[in-house]
Amino acid sequence: MGSALISGFTAKGLLRPADIRAYDPDTRRLSSLNIHSEYSAFEVVEKSDVVFLCVKPRDLEGVLDEIKDVAGSRLIVSIVAGVSTCKIESKLREARVVRVMPNTPAVIYEAASAYCLGSRVLPEDDVFVGSLLNSVGVAYKVREELMDAVTALSGSGPAYVYYVAEALVAAGVREGLSEEVSMNLVQQTLRGAAGMLSATGKKPAELIDEVRSPGGTTVEALKVLDKRDVAKAFADAVKAAAKKSRQLGK
Repeated sequence: MGSALISGFTAKGLLRPADIRAYDPDTRRLSSLNIHSEYSAFEVVEKSDVVFLCVKPRDLEGVLDEIKDVAGSRLIVSIVAGVSTCKIESKLREARVVRVMPNTPAVIYEAASAYCLGSRVLPEDDVFVGSLLNSVGVAYKVREELMDAVTALSGSGPAYVYYVAEALVAAGVREGLSEEVSMNLVQQTLRGAAGMLSATGKKPAELIDEVRSPGGTTVEALKVLDKRDVAKAFADAVKAAAKKSRQLGK
C-alpha cells in the first residue's frame, strides 16, 4: 500500500521522488520507486516533515519504539489497519496523528479512502491529508469509530471485486469462451457497471431492474445468486474483516 501511494503521489506530480525517504527491511521493495532508501525508520523520521506509517499491525509497536524519541510534533499519517490514533499518540507524545485507510487503486488514481483525525491535528493537517488522498481518488473524513468498517469495505474491497472477476472469467471459460475473451468481457463489464453507478447516480437495485426483464436470462441468474444468498455472504465477509480490523488494534 505504501508503494501504491508513492507511485500515485509522484505520478500526479504532488511529490518529487527526490523528496521522499523510506525504509523497508526488504530493500527490493524500494528499488523500483527511485526514492531515497534509508537504513532505519529512525533516519526516515529524523529527515522528514511528514511521516507515513505503512507497516503491518504486528510490526507497529517496534517501529513506534524506534521513532518515539525523534518524532516530536511531526505529522504522522498511519495506514495501519485497526490501530487507533490514541494508541499511536500514547507512544508519540507530541505527534499530530491522522489515521488513513486507502486502497491499492491509488496507483491508478482511483483510490477509495477515508481518514480520521487525532487529538493534536491542526486544521492545515486536515486539508493537507485530504488533498493528498483526493489527488489519487476520492477521500472522506469520518469518525474514528467507523474506520474499521471502512477498512472492511473499501480497504479490502478491491480483493472482493477481483474474487468476483476471477469467478466470472472461469465461468465464461467453462461455457466455451477463451480465457482472453472471457477476461476482456469481464473487465469491460465491471468497468461499464461501475461507470453506470457513477454517471447515473442510481441505486444498484434500480440498475439491476434495467438489466433484467421478465422471463429473461438475468432473472434466472439472479435466482441462483439469491438462492445461494450471495448478498449475505458479502455482508458476512465485510463483518469478518471489520472484526479482524478491531482485533488488530488491540
